[in-house]
Amino acid sequence: MSGEVSKAIYRFLDTDGDGTGTKNANGDYSSAADEFFFQPDQECDIHRLIFHMTDTTGIQQEEYGNIGGALTNGYNIVVRDDSDATILSLTDNIPIKTNGDIGRYCYDVELKSWGAGNEAIQGRWTFTKAGAPLRLPQNYKFSITLNDTLTGLLEHYFMIQGYEID
Repeated sequence: MSGEVSKAIYRFLDTDGDGTGTKNANGDYSSAADEFFFQPDQECDIHRLIFHMTDTTGIQQEEYGNIGGALTNGYNIVVRDDSDATILSLTDNIPIKTNGDIGRYCYDVELKSWGAGNEAIQGRWTFTKAGAPLRLPQNYKFSITLNDTLTGLLEHYFMIQGYEID
């Protein structure tokens, strides 16, 4: 099972949960929240979440990207069951509102700056470092709901990595 290419999951969270929806989470969600999620059609283990955000030069710790300030509402990362009830908040209901907040959950967070042009924030949250991957039963969701304006960001992606279970 583990390591089989046919069982590997490398998927951006998207608005449909199956890989067919919007993946770049840089819209205006202030008047209507939007969920970016992964919903497997069979049981799987999620080993890692990768954050990737690109914006113009000048990214600071106390803002989100380089949009000029922190998010008003922020977002939590949760697991929802097949009835859409939240069963686990990976952020313990303390939302991510700033670039620095990503580091509250991910030890590996870096600002990538090449001296000129755009900058990127990349974070890696390895769930297996806590002792085991996150096991998602069929039709559960790994979910992030956004309800702020993120139109100032150039790119804003969340990728999960893991394996389907036989």
